[in-house]
Amino acid sequence: MRNEIVALAQQYVQQPAQAAVRRAVVPAAFGLVAAVLFLFVLVALFAALFFWLSSLYGPTTAALVVAAVALVLGLMALLPLAAGRRPAPPPPTPNPTPQFASLLAQTAPSLALKRPLLTALLLALALGLTVRGASTDRRPR
Repeated sequence: MRNEIVALAQQYVQQPAQAAVRRAVVPAAFGLVAAVLFLFVLVALFAALFFWLSSLYGPTTAALVVAAVALVLGLMALLPLAAGRRPAPPPPTPNPTPQFASLLAQTAPSLALKRPLLTALLLALALGLTVRGASTDRRPR
């Protein structure tokens, strides 16, 4: 009984998965065939350009012109990658300084009676952190 339930569940899951794979593989196969045929077309155009130019300018010059055309087309194909969007910089981390200073100011009165020197040091630290966090003329890193 358990094996039958597992087989039924596998069949229920496999059918949509196979359909999804078929939907993805068929266009990819057609795209691959189209890319290979376009490559043959490009090679044939380069050969025709070479033979046409070799009758006008000679084989060496024709080969250099065909190579230059291929180089320019290759650079144009890479241009979108070079000029593509850069990833957005990560958002700045929130500055915890005001919360820290507020917490120090709240705990200072209970600490002042026991250790006044430590309280003064902590309040000076909180004031320094607040001033450092509030300055707006800092350059971004």
